[in-house]
This record gives sequence, C-alpha cells and structure tokens, in this order.
Amino acid sequence: MYGIYLASKHIANTHEPDPGPLDWFGFLLSASGAALLLMGLTLIDGALTTRANALTMCVAGAVLLVLYVPYARRKERPVLDLSFLKIPTYHASVVGGSLFRIGLGAVPFLLPLALQEGLGMTAFHSGLITCASALGGAVSRSTATHTLRRFGFRTVLMYNAAFAGLAIAAYGVFHPGMATWAIWLIVLVGGIFPALQFTSLNSMIYADISPRDAGRATSLGSVVQQMSLGLGVTVAGLVLHISHWLQGHQTMVWSDFWPAFVVVGLCSFASIPITRKLPPGAGDEVARGKRA
Repeated sequence: MYGIYLASKHIANTHEPDPGPLDWFGFLLSASGAALLLMGLTLIDGALTTRANALTMCVAGAVLLVLYVPYARRKERPVLDLSFLKIPTYHASVVGGSLFRIGLGAVPFLLPLALQEGLGMTAFHSGLITCASALGGAVSRSTATHTLRRFGFRTVLMYNAAFAGLAIAAYGVFHPGMATWAIWLIVLVGGIFPALQFTSLNSMIYADISPRDAGRATSLGSVVQQMSLGLGVTVAGLVLHISHWLQGHQTMVWSDFWPAFVVVGLCSFASIPITRKLPPGAGDEVARGKRA
C-alpha cells in the first residue's frame, strides 16, 4: 500500500494523447508464439507430455515469433515495436539484459531446491539462507547510483556481468557438510552483483527514449524481461534434468545441481559482447540524475 502511495505521489500520470487502436493481430501472433515456445521448453523433459509434442510447441512458437518480425516492421503501431532495438542503450538493456536475466531468473528456483534436495535442509533453514541474497541486493542498490556515476553504465555492465555470472556459478561449490555460515556468506555476496546489474539495466533502458515513446518502449522491454526470467527457470530445470539423467542417480543429490549453476552463470557472460558495443558515455545523463 505504501508503494502505491509513493507511486501516485511521485510518478506523473503521463499518457499518449492518441495511442491508436490495439494491434490485435500482432498481439495474438506474439503472445501465442512466446507462450508456445516457453511451454514447449518447459515440457521438453517428457514428464507431462511426449517430447514430440513439446518439440512441436517449440517449433510452432519460434515460427510465430519469426513471422511477427516482418509484420511489426510493416505495421505503423505494432503492439511490440521492434524499431526501438536500433537505439544502442535500449538494445543493450533489452537484448544483453535478457541473457543476464536468464541466470537471474533461475536462482530463485534453483537455489532453494538445491539446498533442500541436495543438502537436505528444511524449507525454513533454506529460506533463512536465501534471504541473505536479498540482503546483499539491498546493499548493492543503495550504492548503485554512486557506482554508476563513478564508472559509467558501459564499464559497470561489462565487468559486473562477469562478477554476477561468477557469483551465480559460485553456488555450485556448496557440498554436504559445508559450514552453514560459509554458505550464507556466499549467498550474501552472490546477491550483490546481480542486483547491481539488474538496477543498472533498468536504469539505462530509457536513457535515449523520449517521454512520448516511453509507453511503447515499456511494452517490448517488459515482455522480453519476463520471457528471459521464465526462460531462466526452464534452462535451469532442463540442465538439472540432463545432469541427473547422465549421472544415473535414483534421487536428487548435490552433484546433480552444480552443472545447472555453472550454465546459468555463464549466461551472464554472454551479455558482455553486447554491452561492450555501447559508446563510453552511454546513459551518463541518467547516471548523473539529469533525466527522470
């Protein structure tokens, strides 16, 4: 409730004077494609349906999303305007950020499961440890503005992507018998770098977007963000399933989990070549507080 109050007080209720009609065909094309693709990837392990059905969903979803691209280019007001991706800061935040968010989205699913199934902790004990990540994130967000002003978006996003990837992959060093305080400390530090990356990406995404276009830019950014977070859970689950199958264990053990942490951690590194293309002064006005 307090958040609603602050939003209504400090955020202006701006809107386009003439938003135009909703692009229903584009909405159905993009929404169906995204839903089928994510659903197919989620079901690819064959537990709830055959792998053939899951693969069919993936192919159908991918085809619909590919068909949406030329449609959006021809449409005057598409529901998801891909032309914003020509803007370097927006492109880096959406495309590069989506690769990082795959790893970020996997952690809330993978870490508690690993602590409980892999290390035999209770749900309460696991929850106390995972809370350390939120504490680390709070510390990181409190210093994010100073960090961005000091080093700039390009430098922070490049180097911190590596730190964030290593922080996520570091969860793979846990093992049965490891001291609880050591696990808690690693999770605490592991919350710092991903939170800084998440904050930086969300701050830079509208750096070069005009207030008039902010609404349409938000639509595309939000969809890609949610898809990448959901894809993170799917990728983590798929790698975990493959690891468990290859090692031939009857039940989940810790050695099944560490490959999943490594893979989703590496996803963060994949964003570095994209953010590296940013000009050195990208987003400086936002970092210095000159734009809302």
